Amino acid sequence: MFYSDNLLINNLKKMEFVRIGKNEWCTEDARFTHDRNGEAIHMAKSVEEWDSYCLNDEYCCCAYDFDDKNIKKYGLFYNVHCVNQSDSLVPEGTRLASYDDWCDLIISLGSNVPKDKYSQSEVLIKLKSQKGWPGKIAFTNPLTGSNESGFTALPGGYLEHVMMPTIFHGKGQSVHWWTSDYATVCVSEYDKGIFTVKPGENTDRYFDLKYSAFKEGKYMRLIKL
Repeated sequence: MFYSDNLLINNLKKMEFVRIGKNEWCTEDARFTHDRNGEAIHMAKSVEEWDSYCLNDEYCCCAYDFDDKNIKKYGLFYNVHCVNQSDSLVPEGTRLASYDDWCDLIISLGSNVPKDKYSQSEVLIKLKSQKGWPGKIAFTNPLTGSNESGFTALPGGYLEHVMMPTIFHGKGQSVHWWTSDYATVCVSEYDKGIFTVKPGENTDRYFDLKYSAFKEGKYMRLIKL
């Protein structure tokens, strides 16, 4: 495993927070690998392992492309079972952000409507890191941000499973986060101008095996209690 026990970010002393709106947000995506009782969370090293843990209702996490070198920069993907039991999994003194928390974050940072088709919204610019977002809007304006908020949103991608095998997608272009109430929260390569936050709908799709969403992997952003 990439992180030895004495380097695991499993407590507040090893996490940095910034106040945005009413909450203190962690400044990076979660990478904890043990629950609050010290039990290890499965670290998947292949698509087959990830799919098996999801199918058997077991907690698991993984690095993008199953490459531990991506953990330090982007954090870890977690499966839906980690979300379902987040109150007993996330580091003591923190909680997984909810839809309302993300809405408060957006409201506190200004407008989430781009000035024009060549711009990003004020919110998006303040959230995104100053480096790591390649490309430009309409070949003119860069997709990087000012990170004025200190949130440091990085394009770590996501793990999806649609009508195909589970695949990694969007590194360098997008980032998707879980919420405690299964809302859609992301910076998407398909919607570059705004920060997307939508309330959770049809949460059964994460737990009903007739859907493919139960194999999805997303990042977690934690809030200090």
